[in-house]
Order: sequence, then structure tokens, then C-alpha cells
Amino acid sequence: MSDFISINNNEDLVRDSHSKAILNTNKDALDAWKKRKVKTNQIETHELEINNIRNELDEMKNMLKEIIQRIK
Repeated sequence: MSDFISINNNEDLVRDSHSKAILNTNKDALDAWKKRKVKTNQIETHELEINNIRNELDEMKNMLKEIIQRIK
């Protein structure tokens, strides 16, 4: 297991003595980031769904216009 070295002036950061990586040990910050990430993914998914619905609606409009033209 790696040993951690405290970072000056920030109690939430430590350095892994093996990999030299700086790690944030603030679990509340991690949880908040995870929630933001989930919300961001949900928003992106909803945006894609809305765009797909718009495209399908445009296709339906074009089909109706074509049907109307054929009837005339």
C-alpha cells in the first residue's frame, strides 16, 4: 500500500509517495462531482432524445407535405 504525504496549505490534498500523484481526499467533493457528472450525463441523454424527436417530427412533416402534394 502506498504512503501518503500531506500537501502544505491544503488538508484535502495528499501526494502518493510511490506514484507521486496528488490525490484529493475530500469525500464530500468527490460525491458532489459524481452527482454533477450524473446530471450532466442525464442532460446530454435528454438533449439527444429531443433532437431525435425533432428529426422524426421533421420527417413526418415532410411525408405529410408529400402526401398532400400527391392528392392535389
